[in-house]
Amino acid sequence: MTKKSILGIVCGSIILAGCAGTTPDLGKIGKSGNYESVEKTGGYQQLSKNLVKKQKDDLLWYLDAGLISRYAQDYNQSIFFFNKSEVKIKKFDKEVLAGKMFANIGAVLTNDTFMDYRPRIYEGIMVNTYKGMDYLSEGKISSARVEFNRAIERQRRAKKFFQSEISQEKQKIKEENKKKLKGKKVSQKRVEESANNQKTKNAIEKKYTNLFAFKPYPDFVNPFASYMAGLFSIRAHDYQKATNLLKETYGMIKGNEAGANYVENDWKFAFKYAGTLNHKSNKHYAWIIFANGRGPSKKELRFDIPLFLVTKSIYYTGIALPTFKENPAAFSYLNIQNANKSVSTKEIASMDKIIKTEFKKRFPTIMARAITRTVTQSLIQYELKRRGGLLGGIIGAAYQGFMNRADTRQWLLLPKNFQIARIRIKSSKLSVFTPNHTKVFTMNLNPKKNHIVFIRITTPTSKAIYNEVSF
Repeated sequence: MTKKSILGIVCGSIILAGCAGTTPDLGKIGKSGNYESVEKTGGYQQLSKNLVKKQKDDLLWYLDAGLISRYAQDYNQSIFFFNKSEVKIKKFDKEVLAGKMFANIGAVLTNDTFMDYRPRIYEGIMVNTYKGMDYLSEGKISSARVEFNRAIERQRRAKKFFQSEISQEKQKIKEENKKKLKGKKVSQKRVEESANNQKTKNAIEKKYTNLFAFKPYPDFVNPFASYMAGLFSIRAHDYQKATNLLKETYGMIKGNEAGANYVENDWKFAFKYAGTLNHKSNKHYAWIIFANGRGPSKKELRFDIPLFLVTKSIYYTGIALPTFKENPAAFSYLNIQNANKSVSTKEIASMDKIIKTEFKKRFPTIMARAITRTVTQSLIQYELKRRGGLLGGIIGAAYQGFMNRADTRQWLLLPKNFQIARIRIKSSKLSVFTPNHTKVFTMNLNPKKNHIVFIRITTPTSKAIYNEVSF
């Protein structure tokens, strides 16, 4: 490879870095220009009105737009954007299942932000779950049933799908790096030895010890998706299916989440009516679904690793990897009151755990790709210095520093956790309070019907978003 061609590749890559894919800032669409202020004022309706005009053909944009539209209670538009999301997710699914996953074109030479964002398994599950909730809010029971069934099916085939995806990913890393090393003096074998060096891996993994210090759920399951499918089955009077789904949910979180006993009570409630045609009762209930806080923020972690197996001229170089920072909950719980009775919500599913569990399973591949990229870019830096002298070395160092970026893209608007409660309805007034007894809101319910109440609160100062469906 000539000095001119190497310089051309580096300069071109630096220019293209400015075009690397990022998630559009939805906050700029609102009048305030600040998403946090939209949360505080509850101004989702105005933000939602602008989404169709400003939409981007971007998966993460569609995901956030779907949730914003839901918070604005524009369920038809929410379904529209989640359908757009699912088209992209299904396209990726088909490529993986067909063994034709898109190659990491340029990713070894640049970084992962140059690739189209690849959907995570938990995102696909939540898309179908939210679509089911949207259809439920619109009273479209048959469509809601389809979506909840899809969410459960995604969970059931997730493990096999993940194994296929990761297997292909490893092969693509090897193939892509082989192309980038063509014509260079260092062999592919030596690069692989460096990428697989245990000392290097130990240095990196040590940085993630605290991040992975939690009790995970079983592989790729989302207890909230299973619970909502079970609750929907109660709404649809399919009590046998509700019993099975809620029992499965209980098994996922027993000994792990405080709300397990609530799920157990709902499972027994469904079982009581399973196998009987008499579904009428003088007792009516409100099921509370509380989407609490905001999920973990993805950020970049940078540090040095030894690359002594690659070249004697480069001993240390920077590497960038993604990590997470947990955000606080809006409240530890909500207190629900009706007549003279009260009950507190309890957590049944942590999106923090779900997101970090999948990240943990992907991390070996993420780490391998990052190390391989760093090795390859260090070789280019070495070639530039050897052939271009001081100027080449400066360009090479600038190139590697500029490209040393972690992919921190993610679905921004998911909650930190989901909490539930069930309370018998004896009067028309349902009131919701914070742990310090501050009233959040009061709503009217029909005491002669059952209700599902959805509540979303992002921060302690955010305005609560809520709606209900009755049956």
